Amino acid sequence: MSNFDLPIISASAKPEFTTALGCADWLRTLPLINVGPTHGRLLGELEELNCSDVQAAERLKILETLLEPVLFVQSEHAKKFSSRAAPLAKAEREILLNVTALWTALGHGYQHCLQSLAGVSSGLLAGSGQMALACQRALWCASQALLEHYKCYLDVNASDWKLLHKLYAFAEERNVTRDPVDHPAHKAGDRTSCMDTYVQALLLNVANPNEQTPRQLGVSARWLDRWGNKVRVQDRPPPPREGSPPSRPLAVDLAGAAGPIRPGSSQTASSLRYLDVEDLSNALRKRIALLRKGDSPASLDLGDDVAVQFAEQLLLLLHRQWCEGAQPRTQARKSLSGNAEVATGMGALRYYITGLPFRQPGIAKELSKTQREEIATFGRVATRDDDEYSRRQGFALESWRIVDESLSGLRLERLSGPGRFVHAQMIAARPAAARTYMLGTIRWLAVDANYVAKIGVRLIPGIPQGIAIRATGLNAMNDKYIPALSLSAVPALKSPETLVLPVGWFKPQRVIDVFSDQSRPLRLTAVLARGTDFERVSFDPV
Repeated sequence: MSNFDLPIISASAKPEFTTALGCADWLRTLPLINVGPTHGRLLGELEELNCSDVQAAERLKILETLLEPVLFVQSEHAKKFSSRAAPLAKAEREILLNVTALWTALGHGYQHCLQSLAGVSSGLLAGSGQMALACQRALWCASQALLEHYKCYLDVNASDWKLLHKLYAFAEERNVTRDPVDHPAHKAGDRTSCMDTYVQALLLNVANPNEQTPRQLGVSARWLDRWGNKVRVQDRPPPPREGSPPSRPLAVDLAGAAGPIRPGSSQTASSLRYLDVEDLSNALRKRIALLRKGDSPASLDLGDDVAVQFAEQLLLLLHRQWCEGAQPRTQARKSLSGNAEVATGMGALRYYITGLPFRQPGIAKELSKTQREEIATFGRVATRDDDEYSRRQGFALESWRIVDESLSGLRLERLSGPGRFVHAQMIAARPAAARTYMLGTIRWLAVDANYVAKIGVRLIPGIPQGIAIRATGLNAMNDKYIPALSLSAVPALKSPETLVLPVGWFKPQRVIDVFSDQSRPLRLTAVLARGTDFERVSFDPV
């Protein structure tokens, strides 16, 4: 297990330094504030160093000297692609590749140390901590590469999982999984271990990062950094909790190429390792209870930048994912092979749902006989006499494949289109055989290795119709109408008639002017759902 796939040592490699002192001198010449060029120089020097013959102890000192500046430029460079719409633009992809390349190069350095130390007598290494330190750092670099993928919803490569598992298996062989070492990113005195680092990487994957907003993902990773030591990795399933129904525990296959699984009773490979999350479950449930009693998130070590409601909802989500076993689907999914048209943006949604350009009420163009017949037949205008309008407005329909569906959702994979997407964004989808569009919000996002977007859509009950809205009152007498949508009531689902408005329009008891076939004032009463680009609200007539 000590043979890692590393750059070949070459006499032609010429790094600027081969000692820790030389590295420190070289770092003083780097303008860290100029992140892009400095990032490139750090990557170049690490790649040269990885091809140079340097003793393991000295290499380890060099890498530890480089750690702080690498952390700084990685954090700053990653801001250019994290929390962005998916899939990434070309320039953002290049930065992502550079960031992951630097984690790989730093990891290769620590793996060089491991490979060299593997041939040293354990007696000579006893008490030095070099093996545990190099192994934890190598695991940490591998886990950071996974995190960069999660930040932009990019699928993790099988090779990345193989490396993570191989490094942990190496730590097991050398019996250093629990040996404490200084934390690579925290202040002096904070300690971690190979097991802590491995657990954090595994549980962040189990937390379904594709379903988390960038804010949720960042907080989840931060909490895991503090709670990783509450989980134990062991070679047999943990005993069932007293008073709890039997469940399948989380496990990972060290010989595999994927994240954690919940194996069945028939899966008993010697390479399986199980996660005992009992202590973690207790910690999460205790914090949830204290939040409900009025304790602040800061007092519970959740952070002073986290709101109570946000903290409670995220803790409940994480406990369900980590500690409660696989959750059965409430609604069956069925596979499909059809395609669908997809549109985004309030103006485009209204245009494609109605089939008509948006015009100010009172000056709308008279419908042609053909258009009236199409509305009567299809519920919308089927011809495209107004294609010039859609081009001028920047509207575009994208082609997606329907992978599967349930009563409340769709799983889609894009076939063509330039759009970029974020969590809780509203879309309109019309399957090829359907007459009308359905409204939904993006529940999860994923991007494969070829940057093909995949989304999970939660459908919103009701038939959408185009409306126009404007403010009321003395200060709004000359305001123009803007596009919006309404959704019909669905009594069977206890879903009332609602309005779908642009973000920022809702204020309690606000009266707005709504125009469909005629103008009517409506009083907004409550927000039923809020996304990145919409507010779905209830109303009362005035």
